[in-house]
Amino acid sequence: MRPVPCSLSQAAHDDILVVTGPNSGGKTRILQALSLGQLLAQNGVFVPASRASLVWAHAMFLSIADHSDAHQHEGRLGTELLRIRKVFESVRIGAFVVVDELCSGTNPSEGEEIFRMVLSLLGELSPQAFISTHFLQFAASLQAEAQAAGLSFLQVELDAREQPTYQFVPGVATTSLAQRTAARLGVTREELLALVNQHRGAQPVEAPTRASSTIP
Repeated sequence: MRPVPCSLSQAAHDDILVVTGPNSGGKTRILQALSLGQLLAQNGVFVPASRASLVWAHAMFLSIADHSDAHQHEGRLGTELLRIRKVFESVRIGAFVVVDELCSGTNPSEGEEIFRMVLSLLGELSPQAFISTHFLQFAASLQAEAQAAGLSFLQVELDAREQPTYQFVPGVATTSLAQRTAARLGVTREELLALVNQHRGAQPVEAPTRASSTIP
């Protein structure tokens, strides 16, 4: 797939930019591109852009959501909370901060409360911050609130067929297109039922033998 150029701007360098949109719409990629552009510029290297006006950051912090692994000691909620703690341990005033899928490891009711707390306290440090989220209704409510001063919102642009263009426009997304993604990947009731019936109609080769094991 060819790269798609994007034009992004913030009203103020210390705005917290909240990015929303469907899965596979380019949210993580744009955050990575912004981070790499900032890193290149601060090291005196050419930035891959036709024009760029960047603010020098005294520190940079990037947090991309990790998949669970067997070596982590906490569950998804604990891992998310430790991730948030690490943000505040590392961030200094005026830092460049990128957090992908904030509160993705919690349910919406708990996640929204934590999200609001993080935005409020992070704003005290006047960072140049970019945060992506799947909490669309919550992001829309933030945009509508008077206290949204200091926040700006970008969403993945969709074409007439509701396909991501991989461009970003102001506002909050209204759908994550989960059903469309499921249909594209063959995860619909009809397709899964066909697979179930296929397995039910197949003759078993041999009954499995019972096995036992002892876990220390």
